[in-house]
Amino acid sequence: MEQLDLNMTSDRVIIGRVTEEVLSMLSLSYGEKEIVLWKDRIKYLDKHRADFSSDEAFEKHIKLIPQIIEKPDYVGLHPKGDSIQYIKRIDELMLVAVRISNNKNWAFRSSYPISQETFDTYIASGSVKRVDEDS
Repeated sequence: MEQLDLNMTSDRVIIGRVTEEVLSMLSLSYGEKEIVLWKDRIKYLDKHRADFSSDEAFEKHIKLIPQIIEKPDYVGLHPKGDSIQYIKRIDELMLVAVRISNNKNWAFRSSYPISQETFDTYIASGSVKRVDEDS
């Protein structure tokens, strides 16, 4: 999977797929879906820039969003049940949120780092599940 182009020229780009494995892990009865990133979300992501250790860390982690979706360490369902959360440790623990809908494609919503404490709470509560490394 390629890295995300932060200077995308098209209005939207496919950044990954919600796989049968993830859907099954989360007990969701949808078929596989492509995940669309709309250009306006790139600007929205900038509001999380200060959550990263540096501008360089922000850009590195945001560019890796497609890889986080393709090979997450953990997945979970948001407590409201309206989005899937993909989590992967790169240099920081990154969460990528994808909106669940009845549309053909699902939409990328947000991505930001989470603290180890928040992650540990997710693990303890069972709200995220480890993705099998062999898959």
